[in-house]
Amino acid sequence: MSVSDGDVIGQWPAIEELALTRSRGLPVHELLRNAKPAGYDSELDTLKLTVRADKLNKTDTEALRNCVAKACYQVLGFQPHLEISAGGSADARLDVKVNSSVRNLSSTSAGSEHDFLTSKKIPAGADFGHFVVGPSNQLACAAAQAVAENPGKAYNPLFIHGGVGLGKTHLLNAIASRLLPRMPKIRMISCEEFVNRFVAALKSGSIEALRHELRDSDALLIDDIHFLAGKEQTQEEFFHTFNHLYQLGKQIVLTSDSLPRDIPNLEDRLISRFHWGLAVKVEPPCTETRMAIVRKKAELRGIEVPDEVVHFLADNIVTNVRELEGAVVQIAALSSMSSKPITLQLAHDALRHLVKSKPAPARIATDDIIDVVCEHYNVRMNDLLSQRRTKNLAFPRHVAMFLTKELTQLTLTEIGSFFGGRDHSTVLHAINKIKGLRLKDTNLRNELERFELQLRRPVN
Repeated sequence: MSVSDGDVIGQWPAIEELALTRSRGLPVHELLRNAKPAGYDSELDTLKLTVRADKLNKTDTEALRNCVAKACYQVLGFQPHLEISAGGSADARLDVKVNSSVRNLSSTSAGSEHDFLTSKKIPAGADFGHFVVGPSNQLACAAAQAVAENPGKAYNPLFIHGGVGLGKTHLLNAIASRLLPRMPKIRMISCEEFVNRFVAALKSGSIEALRHELRDSDALLIDDIHFLAGKEQTQEEFFHTFNHLYQLGKQIVLTSDSLPRDIPNLEDRLISRFHWGLAVKVEPPCTETRMAIVRKKAELRGIEVPDEVVHFLADNIVTNVRELEGAVVQIAALSSMSSKPITLQLAHDALRHLVKSKPAPARIATDDIIDVVCEHYNVRMNDLLSQRRTKNLAFPRHVAMFLTKELTQLTLTEIGSFFGGRDHSTVLHAINKIKGLRLKDTNLRNELERFELQLRRPVN
């Protein structure tokens, strides 16, 4: 293999980025940050590295060699021999120069107009009209619509976070779909693609082309920004791209599986900037929203799903909207292939792999719910069930009604009867009030989760 010194040294930024990612959490991470290539001997196939340290022990040397060697293989396609030595200060020969021939080779391969978003790249149905809104996603959807109507001014950046399959990417596509007629240069990519493009640009010397492509955007939408975790040079590049677009008033929308402060190994300056706008959470949908989603997906496929099947799906797939859609597809496919109508039995057959191992839900008594609520809020059961409406009783009563609706099979009328003979509209008002507060109040949301865990815990 004929490889020149310039080829290998020119690839060091890409090698360093991957090696730093591999070394995250290891004692040699800081050493690697200060490592520089001192040269490459093509005859001996040896890459020489100098680390700013007084001395290196055997363990640190081997750890460095392991991280750099694997990164070299990813970038260069082979693992050169590594000579690692300690040096007390920087040396002029350690400055990395990107080989000009490598830069020119692919500087024209990125940054063309074709890299920007077009309507053909947005999945069919990924718009606001097809997004089923409920208490769990109402705020996120409203914020996304506000950004789509008033980009760069309403909420910038908009940071949408939540679990897998809850609609974050759908909202991202919906924003892009609404913006495209007014803003032809929208860049919407996954963070993984951004990282891969960045490393490839470092490798090919075309980093300026990538910067131009991103910073020339009318709006930048990045999915799964948590993928930046631990990638130091990529974070550095994104930091400057973010600043450039923000200062020009360009809209930035990011999605993540968690809040910025909960993304591990994310720089503080990025965490701070991600909170400059609005951070909204998409939560798992409630039963009513899950039922609406099933009906919506069935309507889009032109099929009729009986109410009992709708309830079956909503009761068995509780945390992932994407799985709900997949369930509708599977039921429709089995119905079509078997020429049988969609029934509860057919739904069981189609989704046996999803529900066969699902444990029977624990029977939770209303008395147990009231005991837990009364103990937590320090009120008496007789007072909770009475007609008294003082504030110290009304809120715990609302919480107890909400939990009863969520954790038992009682109807609204039955719940009202249990709680002092109240009518179903009073119960519904209490439930909706707690649902609304839960979206805004993190402490209440945590309390409700603790109540549910405590009530579902098996009794020994």
